[in-house]
Amino acid sequence: MQAIIRTTEYAHIDQKTIPTVSNADDVLIRIAYAGLCRTDVYAANGLIDTKGERVLGHEFSGVVIGTGSDVKNVSLTDRVTVMPIMACGICELCQNGNKDLCQDSLMLGIDRDGAFAEYIVVPANIVYKLPDNVSFKQGAYSEPLAASLSVLKAGIKPEQKGVIFGENRFSHLISRILKVNGFEDVVIQDVESSTRLKDNTYDFVIETLASSEVMEQAFAAAKPKGTIILKSRRHDLVGINFNQAVRKELSIKAVNYADFDETLALLARDDFSIDDLFGESFALGEFKGVFKDAETNEGLKIFFAVNDDLVESDNVRLR
Repeated sequence: MQAIIRTTEYAHIDQKTIPTVSNADDVLIRIAYAGLCRTDVYAANGLIDTKGERVLGHEFSGVVIGTGSDVKNVSLTDRVTVMPIMACGICELCQNGNKDLCQDSLMLGIDRDGAFAEYIVVPANIVYKLPDNVSFKQGAYSEPLAASLSVLKAGIKPEQKGVIFGENRFSHLISRILKVNGFEDVVIQDVESSTRLKDNTYDFVIETLASSEVMEQAFAAAKPKGTIILKSRRHDLVGINFNQAVRKELSIKAVNYADFDETLALLARDDFSIDDLFGESFALGEFKGVFKDAETNEGLKIFFAVNDDLVESDNVRLR
């Protein structure tokens, strides 16, 4: 099978053996679409250690074509997506029902072969059936949606005034999530805008593109006792103004993922639309140009259309 692989050099396209069901809880998936995100680009550039040769990619959808003997949650031919973070299952957090906080978790495309390939094998407990009215392409966007939906875990309320820092698809996705949950007074601030927001104005501030300058503006815009919500997954250090934070008694909350069942339920709602956030789809072999463009372009979501027959069958109603 074709796959985009990261070794000690920059990512390249190569042939790999089709994975097989070897464990009782394995699910073999034939991939339809795989989305490209910052993490994949960071890994391709060596900014994230993939610990040797690795098939990149972690946002995807596809069809189940094989299952181990213990798999009960999905069946052959099911249309599925995957939560790409795998908790260890044995640490104290996991044992106490807090798998989403596991600090020994593994990620597809980083610690284990990912989705920029024709097939993938994953454990059943991270596989989710797609609702009937959700397309393969929409399903491949479920991981970013779960990451965005997590802002509601920060304790913000619909009657509050908020701002999202960053003019990109992530900020617009968060804005739509907030709106469908009753938030009416939320704006998006372009971090490159020459017009600064009025200080001490917003009950909550969400960053989607962290830098020292952005955090300085975010802290300034927040009301005293306001909430700063961290969403970026920067892998280098970002400075903050401690004096500003302390004087205002700001709450700084980092949020990771929302529940995946809740995410898919949102994706299936008729009053929630994301298709205009989607850009072009490319073959795996076109990845070099796609990766290069993604280093500077945070506009529309780009996908790899992996198996042509599945892509052509993706006729679920787009909303």
